[in-house]
Amino acid sequence: MDEDLAVGAVLGDFEIWGRLGAGGMGIVLRAHDRRHGGEVALKVLPARLAGDPVVVERFRREARAAFELRDPHVVPVHGFGEVDGRLYLSMRLVDGEDLARVLARRAPLEPHRAARIVRQAAHALDAAHAAGLVHRDVKPANLLVVEDRDDFTSLTDFGIARAVGPDPDTALTETGATVGTLAYLAPERLAGRAPVDGRADVYSLTCVLVEMLTGRTPFPEADPAAVLTAHLMAPPPRVTGRRPGLAPGWDDVVARGMAKDPAGRFPTAGALAAAVDALAGDRPVPDPTLRATAPVLPGTGAAPRGRGRRLPVLIAGCLAGAAVALGTTWALLTAAADAPSGRGGTGTTGTETAGTVQPAEVTTALPDGDLRLARPIAPVTCSSPADLVVVGAAVDPARHREDVSEHLRAHPGANYLLADGSCVPFRSRTDAGNPIYVSYLGPFADRGDACAALARAGGDAYLRPVTGPVGPAGPRPC
Repeated sequence: MDEDLAVGAVLGDFEIWGRLGAGGMGIVLRAHDRRHGGEVALKVLPARLAGDPVVVERFRREARAAFELRDPHVVPVHGFGEVDGRLYLSMRLVDGEDLARVLARRAPLEPHRAARIVRQAAHALDAAHAAGLVHRDVKPANLLVVEDRDDFTSLTDFGIARAVGPDPDTALTETGATVGTLAYLAPERLAGRAPVDGRADVYSLTCVLVEMLTGRTPFPEADPAAVLTAHLMAPPPRVTGRRPGLAPGWDDVVARGMAKDPAGRFPTAGALAAAVDALAGDRPVPDPTLRATAPVLPGTGAAPRGRGRRLPVLIAGCLAGAAVALGTTWALLTAAADAPSGRGGTGTTGTETAGTVQPAEVTTALPDGDLRLARPIAPVTCSSPADLVVVGAAVDPARHREDVSEHLRAHPGANYLLADGSCVPFRSRTDAGNPIYVSYLGPFADRGDACAALARAGGDAYLRPVTGPVGPAGPRPC
């Protein structure tokens, strides 16, 4: 460890308490946040790499990407910056260990346990992909598992994630260097084929699944050149051959997840997780808050095919009830997106009692966009200043009902609205054109009441004013 980052050293607002690990993108330290209190995981760019502009830019990318993501299975970033020429980001300290260490002790895992981990990792990846980000280094070492909390799993290290689509930063890898871990890299990454999208992460997550089921990576050859060739040319491994007793369907799931052509893979990480759940017999219990009627999505007139999903909601460091399946990012809900089109006036604003969270009034009719939950959709009006406490957002049409229902169950008194057409300055749709449903508490005319509700909600909840623009600084502080 660098001498200036030894135990007891101070870096800006942080006092170093120990070392947690190190990787290609930096040193991870246990530290005390002297300004806000509490322990954090502090990732610091090594001094010897500070002069490398490519490495520095990758580190800045990690900070921006991870800070924007708001999903219970992405390790939250509290802040980032630079002190004395050292770049850092402060993250929640997860009281667990990475999956690589778990596998070193316990591999192979039982199928139902592998399914539980895949499901949570897939939730994090789908949130990143909805924000236009590809992780590009999905591997056991980047999945943190809290074993004594039902294997609560979090995805970390977005140090090499990049925005999908036109972006001058994509030149970071145009030198021919492949960034990632060879045992889990998709063929298109190795062949330099563009564009690379979220299906590359689906391939990598399937490689992780193979290792969980069999205790070996898909292509365990010692020679890196042989591993590279296998990713490009060899068929996916037959896991039933490595582990007798697995159902034949596992081979089909692995074959599809590791298809050489991205078009042949599962289209999303969530689709991979659903197939794994079905095989493992670990399907979630049906949600009693969902009505039998299928939802009709705005402007489609058709009901999507639902996929059940149950998420563990415990992680070390969370406040009680704070872990919520937000399923999207702050970037998806910023005012920099679409201007409101005026549909927000279809609802009415609730009244507030000091110290009590009062839900907005709801309409008795079922307007376009209602998900047919036990609680109807509840748009708000923006006729006077007020704040909402945003506790979740759902961006995947196949999981709109499940995710919104999870938000409402985790936050009694919460309501939901459709961002498209709301007078509240949310982004109306994802880059893929999918509707965004926002779950919220309020509205609160008194900011003190809003801040009290925010404190009770905990986790990644944040304030959103119902009127006026939101600046680039992000959510309003209390």
